[in-house]
Amino acid sequence: MSRYNISSGSMKEMEREVRKQALLDAAKDLFAQVGYDGTTIESIAHRAGMAKGSFYLHYRSKEEIFRALMEMLGDQIISEIQAIGQGTADIEERLTGIAEVILRFHAESSHPWLLIIMEKGLERHEVMEHFFKKRKQVMEGINVVISEAMKDGKIIEDDPDRLSSMFLGCINGTVVRICCFGEELEARKEAQWLTRRFLDGALVRGVGC
Repeated sequence: MSRYNISSGSMKEMEREVRKQALLDAAKDLFAQVGYDGTTIESIAHRAGMAKGSFYLHYRSKEEIFRALMEMLGDQIISEIQAIGQGTADIEERLTGIAEVILRFHAESSHPWLLIIMEKGLERHEVMEHFFKKRKQVMEGINVVISEAMKDGKIIEDDPDRLSSMFLGCINGTVVRICCFGEELEARKEAQWLTRRFLDGALVRGVGC
């Protein structure tokens, strides 16, 4: 009997997670298609195949599901970056991989996520706090690669935090071009070019981009 209760409870929890994920997927599609302001709780629920009231069983507001979506997407990117950073490829390949992950996310998106995040961040302090928290985690992933290269004598600059920030700044500059000016870029080629330029500066002068 106890095993039946545990199984029943587990099934209900699984169903709850499936419905919660369906709402996240629907919100992701709608935010990408019509932006934050054009998305409503009713449209999210409808896209997920639920009644509007069902939305509130999982999220209290549109802002809460937006933050949950940013958390999910941020975690996916950071997980990829950490795996690349801890890999065994050479420094250029790993830094290129990290840049490609970030650029691909923005280049392949049908809506400028950076602009949505910045706009909502200006309106809601909690969103911007979340954004900078994720940025710090990305920096840590880059720092792993750069610190290792410094130990091996492949980079002469002695400040890994400064170099990590500089490299991410180079990537973000390209992200702005994608989001603000609608440039169509091939993420892999752009990441390779950006990384080579950065390493040329880091190896010779301690300056990138």
